[in-house]
Amino acid sequence: MAFNHDLLVSASSTVQVRASESGIAVTPVSFRMLRQVGELQRSAFRPPLAYGFSTLLVLWALPNVRFIVARSGERMVGCAIGDVQNGQSRVINICVDPTVRRNGVATRLLRELERALPTGDVVLMVEHDNHAAKELYLQEGYLPISVSRDYYGRGLNGVWMQKSRTPNPPQKIRI
Repeated sequence: MAFNHDLLVSASSTVQVRASESGIAVTPVSFRMLRQVGELQRSAFRPPLAYGFSTLLVLWALPNVRFIVARSGERMVGCAIGDVQNGQSRVINICVDPTVRRNGVATRLLRELERALPTGDVVLMVEHDNHAAKELYLQEGYLPISVSRDYYGRGLNGVWMQKSRTPNPPQKIRI
């Protein structure tokens, strides 16, 4: 029996295709796309932060993980990964091709990921010096909650941010 890897889509992926005015389509990741996502990660992040194929494969296979990509035509321009643990949603990673940044791709991915993760509040970590990303998250309703020293390496702090989707949320992140 022939096996078609193009048809493999993580069972946990429930995001539907949506086209926007900008021509960006957001779809679940298929197994066959994982190498391309790895290339995107390497182009967008410095080496210690870019996810490799094996990490992407594990994330793709986990049942609580949602893994989506943004495409402009045939070109992959971004990806987002999130999960739900203990009644709280978490943005694990948002990656955008450096050549198309500041064009709404990250905003689109974040909103689609939030739709795919409807459980509880949403938390994420952002590098303290990534001002563009912090501004995006603030605009989308995330508030800084705490700082993790040296999270991204010596002297590179991370900022935990939380978006409340419940009334009277606790100012506490469950990680």
